[in-house]
Amino acid sequence: MKLPGFRGLLAVIAIVCLFACVNRKKVPSDILPAEKMEAVIWDMVLADRFASQFVIRDTPRVNLKDETFKLYSEVFTLHKVSREEFVKSYKFYMTRPDLSRVMFDSIYVRANRKKEEAYKPKMDKPLDTAARRDSSKNAPSVRMLPDRSRTLGGAQKTDQK
Repeated sequence: MKLPGFRGLLAVIAIVCLFACVNRKKVPSDILPAEKMEAVIWDMVLADRFASQFVIRDTPRVNLKDETFKLYSEVFTLHKVSREEFVKSYKFYMTRPDLSRVMFDSIYVRANRKKEEAYKPKMDKPLDTAARRDSSKNAPSVRMLPDRSRTLGGAQKTDQK
């Protein structure tokens, strides 16, 4: 007895198996790798923060948006990435929450680590108490002085009856 849909079912199972074996974390070649994208976004966050905190205060007649885009352009030049490559990669990562979540979590952790380092008290030199020399060894020798409490002007007191 021959089943009419058996070959069709086998074809569907074969296609499902092929797609199941595909590496879902693989990024297309025209998209920035996750590590590079993370570095670019980190520098863009820093550029944005710099523009909002320092550029406006220095020159009141500056357009914040224009200055921020100039800084973004410098970030792209630094990382050898075009604006178009960045936008295309950004859109790709936004459609892949499994990849973008990891990337943004890494950026968040990095920012918190930098914040903790900034607020941690800094010491010029670490104290190494074991390496210090004992100061009493360098002191001049100490002699015991005679007990002069019983003498008056160097002469011995005599008991008077």
